[in-house]
Amino acid sequence: MKKRWWGIIFTIVSIFFLTACSASDKSQTVNGTGTGKHGNIKVAVTFKGDSIKDIKVLKQNENKVLSKPVYSQLKDTIVAKNSTGVDVVSGSTATSKGYIAAVNDAVKKAGISLKKVKAKTSTTEPKIAKTNNYDVVVVGSGGGGFAAAIEAKQAGKKVAIIEKMPTVGGNTLISGGEMNAPGNWVQKRLGIKGDSVASYYKDTMKGGDNLGDPAMVHILANNALGSAKWLRDDIHVKFLNDQLFQFGGHSYKRALIPVGHTGQELVTKLNAKAKSLNIPIYVNMRAKSLIKKDGRITGVKAQYQGKRNITFKAKNAVILTTGGFGSNGSVKNLV
Repeated sequence: MKKRWWGIIFTIVSIFFLTACSASDKSQTVNGTGTGKHGNIKVAVTFKGDSIKDIKVLKQNENKVLSKPVYSQLKDTIVAKNSTGVDVVSGSTATSKGYIAAVNDAVKKAGISLKKVKAKTSTTEPKIAKTNNYDVVVVGSGGGGFAAAIEAKQAGKKVAIIEKMPTVGGNTLISGGEMNAPGNWVQKRLGIKGDSVASYYKDTMKGGDNLGDPAMVHILANNALGSAKWLRDDIHVKFLNDQLFQFGGHSYKRALIPVGHTGQELVTKLNAKAKSLNIPIYVNMRAKSLIKKDGRITGVKAQYQGKRNITFKAKNAVILTTGGFGSNGSVKNLV
């Protein structure tokens, strides 16, 4: 009789133990939704017990370039730490918060409590030498930085781009992407006549209260159309062929509009061109100071992710394209 009761107790305990173990190891995939900068972000989160194993984005309408590190780097951090209490991606704050909110929504629906773990050291961090040698080092990966790097590379130089943000694009990425070009092909298509390089120069000088350097403004005016054609023909940027924008201060509708009405079209195509030319781009790399030797600039001292000091030597030139369209503050801090 005692053996029988012991057998029953053992069976009950075994069933309870197996049930508890299967519950803790239960795998499930739950959808969650959060609000990003441009609408809802919907994700599918796969759990095993109380641990996040994977996160897949099902639906979103965020900027493709800015959201890339959110859906890769931020995802890896959340999975590694098994926690949504992580830092947002610099430059993609709204998208990061929406993504984290979506994951939290899935966690709540799954009815679990995440168990924090000590994240292992990432093995995907790129190997960057302490000292790197190039002919040309470009600081900044906006439109100006990409254009400079591509031209230098096609001239036969060994080129690198360093960018402080976790993704490329700079101010160009978040701009409307419109580009003023006198006498452009869309003006001809729309029957707009009378525009010229001289008119463009005059508008630009007047708009700047005649404080601009005339020689530099002449270079801008004389090369605006050629630069637009370069973007169209060599970089394969797509511009609308039936619309133009007229900025304040301009006497003609002369601003070409990229597809999508944002700088994303320009940055995506410039980035693709740089990659096709094998131009290395170091993101999360903040330029800290310029290296000067014998009266000339010979390189840049930078910092990777705010903790590793990296030196970039430049045999021919360091090109500064940082500070945004309306400020050279970042450049002043380097000099």
